[in-house]
Amino acid sequence: MNYTVVGITAGYVAFIFVIGVLTSKKIKDSDDFLLAGRDVGWFFLACTLGATVVGGGYSIGAVGKTYEMGLLMLVASMGGYLQFVFAGLVVAPKFREARVYTVAGYMDHRFGGGPRVVAMVLSLLFSVFVIAAQMAAIGHVIAAMFPNLAGNESLIKWAVILGGVLVIIYSAAGGLKAVIITDVFQFLILMVGFVITAFLVLPEVSLSFDASLGKLPEKFFDPTRHKGWIYMLSLFFTFLLGETFAPGYATRFCAGRSKRDIRIGIGGVGILLTLVMPVIVFLIAVYARLHFQDIPPDRAMAMAIQQLNHPVIAGIIIAALVSAVMSSADSALNSSTAIFIKDIFEQYFGQKTVSDKKILLYSRILTVVLGGLAVILAVLTPNVIDQLLFAYHIWAPGIIVPIVVGSVLKMKGREVNINLTIVMITGPLVALIHKNIDYGDLKRSPSGAWDSLKILAGQVDPAVIGVIFAGVLFVILSGFVKAKQALRVD
Repeated sequence: MNYTVVGITAGYVAFIFVIGVLTSKKIKDSDDFLLAGRDVGWFFLACTLGATVVGGGYSIGAVGKTYEMGLLMLVASMGGYLQFVFAGLVVAPKFREARVYTVAGYMDHRFGGGPRVVAMVLSLLFSVFVIAAQMAAIGHVIAAMFPNLAGNESLIKWAVILGGVLVIIYSAAGGLKAVIITDVFQFLILMVGFVITAFLVLPEVSLSFDASLGKLPEKFFDPTRHKGWIYMLSLFFTFLLGETFAPGYATRFCAGRSKRDIRIGIGGVGILLTLVMPVIVFLIAVYARLHFQDIPPDRAMAMAIQQLNHPVIAGIIIAALVSAVMSSADSALNSSTAIFIKDIFEQYFGQKTVSDKKILLYSRILTVVLGGLAVILAVLTPNVIDQLLFAYHIWAPGIIVPIVVGSVLKMKGREVNINLTIVMITGPLVALIHKNIDYGDLKRSPSGAWDSLKILAGQVDPAVIGVIFAGVLFVILSGFVKAKQALRVD
């Protein structure tokens, strides 16, 4: 074990922890805790969104998938960042204008009780498993960076517990203010770590690029060669839709100082990450593929760092990976607390009878409880990632259509409320049905047309299927409402 690497990483984590805890002195009421006083400028918004989205999945996971799939992953991962452009320019200002706290709160503001309840359930499900997955990722970061410890499950579990406890303490102390302030440092360290790594691998990747064409399979450089262009588009839209308007992001939509800050900060970081991160990840993945032909994809990042053989750089990169994971975890934890306080406690137990001081206390207690449950889940449940994918597949089909309708169109009323409630329930159900169908087992057709349709359906991600179904269903239901209204007039 390299003590330089350990020292840099430990020093960084200690610094983030102290900064987060000291922020508690700035918390005066529940709005400060849950939404940072709705006074977050564009630079801080850009940093906190950037640090949150580049979690374990968009760092170690993205390098691993690019190592395995090549240019296809570069194209697909752009969707995960482009979501912020539309959100920042169109959706987030609407959330800020409504002065809500959560996605469910916005649903209630625009449409009423039905969509609010469904959005609350989806938000809770999504947030809890995101926290657990990111807590678990802390252990995986250590295992990936120190392969000699990868088999020590007990040590990894203690790493999960330690990292989780640190995140819980500073999140409970400083709320969203602590999350955002620490996210600024985390985002800067993250970008420095990845940019340095990219510059270190770039000369070798450039010099050996012609030779690499012979070393690597042709489909590595052709995004349509894996399963066709339909699969490529489906993967792109999966990344675009999977986390769009996620609870942790929606909290930032509500916390911006002004609409201008929101548009510049959120839309701007979307453009920056779209242009920069996929290229950096691709360079690191190609470097790993050139040096290590046959390794598990999730070890590609670790092997690339080891090959660079520079302890200071390795320490910075590990700190960047830890920062990515911690930022995603604390963001989801804060949004989960907001959901419980605003969508459950105040909605069903009455906010008029409880002082703001008690709301602040309850918020901190809930942060500790929810974080503790997530740590336990991360330690005990081996397939957290599978459950996280389940949450992604039901989130987009249930949320995308009502958010777009609420932000872009002026539709409202009892019929719209009912239609959206139906869409928000059936969209996720269709996605889950599609996910669990084995199209290869279905009966073959003599003409072959049905077989082609089965192959096409199998290439489309459940989230994409669910969103398409939800959109079409809403259009059909809206058409029925207009037809009914026309009959009444006649």
